[in-house]
Amino acid sequence: MGTLHSTHAVATDRRHVLGRVVLIVALASAALLALSFVLDLGGAQNGLVFALIPLVLATPAAVVLLRAPRTPQLIELTDDGIAHVVAGARRSWAWDQVRVIDEYPDSGATILFTDGAQLHFGGATENSRVIVGALGTHCPDASRSSLRGRNKGRAAALMGTIALITGGVAVWGWDTGPTVFTVACAVPAVLSLILLVCVLVTGRR
Repeated sequence: MGTLHSTHAVATDRRHVLGRVVLIVALASAALLALSFVLDLGGAQNGLVFALIPLVLATPAAVVLLRAPRTPQLIELTDDGIAHVVAGARRSWAWDQVRVIDEYPDSGATILFTDGAQLHFGGATENSRVIVGALGTHCPDASRSSLRGRNKGRAAALMGTIALITGGVAVWGWDTGPTVFTVACAVPAVLSLILLVCVLVTGRR
């Protein structure tokens, strides 16, 4: 794809960010499970035992994600386009294949190509400003719009809906007399609220 002008090591922290989110879910599940042995709601507290399910699933997932080695990634800029190299596998696009550029305040960006592929790089990527500058020079016709907002909005809506429904049932059950079912609804309500906060805080990644 023409003469190579620059190579940029990508800051690959997305898997570890996800690992921290999953770890938070595991810790919250453990706390809810512990409450089932502390609270006395006439047996209704046994509904919190359902927190064991996300605890069992999230704990090993968090360990795997947090301990996983960071796969080396590079972004290459050439005369004819941009390339993404992951563990030696190279994928390239011509400049005119850049369809949308979602630039971040920290000089990172997400690029959407005409083939539907996306390329993300954060501001911690080596000389990320050079990449952003090259996109501005070679892709003047590319749309400047938010890509993260779509996925972030869908995830936030889903988590918010789950939290609202299950939380509403849990509150209703508390007012009318808690049962195992209504207390069990507190588990997805709490975890959904935690995930909602995580989506709002880390959604850009």
